Amino acid sequence: MNPRPRILHQLENESLILFPGFASDWIDPLKFSDFFLNEGIFLQQNKITVFGKEYNEPRLTQWMGPRYRYSNIQWEQTPFSGTIDQWKLQLTESLNFNFNAVLINFYRSGMDSMGKHRDNEPEIDTSCIASLSFGESRSIHFENPSTKQKLKVILNHGDLLVMHHLQKNWWHSIPKSNKIFNPRLNLTFRRILANSD
Repeated sequence: MNPRPRILHQLENESLILFPGFASDWIDPLKFSDFFLNEGIFLQQNKITVFGKEYNEPRLTQWMGPRYRYSNIQWEQTPFSGTIDQWKLQLTESLNFNFNAVLINFYRSGMDSMGKHRDNEPEIDTSCIASLSFGESRSIHFENPSTKQKLKVILNHGDLLVMHHLQKNWWHSIPKSNKIFNPRLNLTFRRILANSD
């Protein structure tokens, strides 16, 4: 599997592995709009509830895969588009893990972000989650509240970040930045074990 991976964290069955430039030639960041149109991707801004208050989710998203719910957002079963299905199959082969779902995140600028969270819903097989980044570089922050350990990873165009068994102990986030003006596209592949109600 190329390029050569960088092990950023490893402890027992936990690992965080970066494959720099893994998919750098998969999509042209200057043609995101064409890609969305060709793939039938209709990004939306959902409402999320935090401590009883409703806010606009600070990024645009779309789901492909089985019916799934996180926070107060319900995604219906949605088939993969042609190109993203090919990417899923390539990741499945490269990582020897059977992915069946993807959450598409589109960060329009540095003002879009992702709050601190864990992808630990019971429907998710947390043994492997694979995250592809395209477009503008953004930093993702990891934190283990028990050990106080923190990691900061810069994700560049085409990078693949693979998380093994990380969701139990580690939180992650993508903070805002007023120095970033270009968009970032992120596709986070995972396996859903059961449909959520």
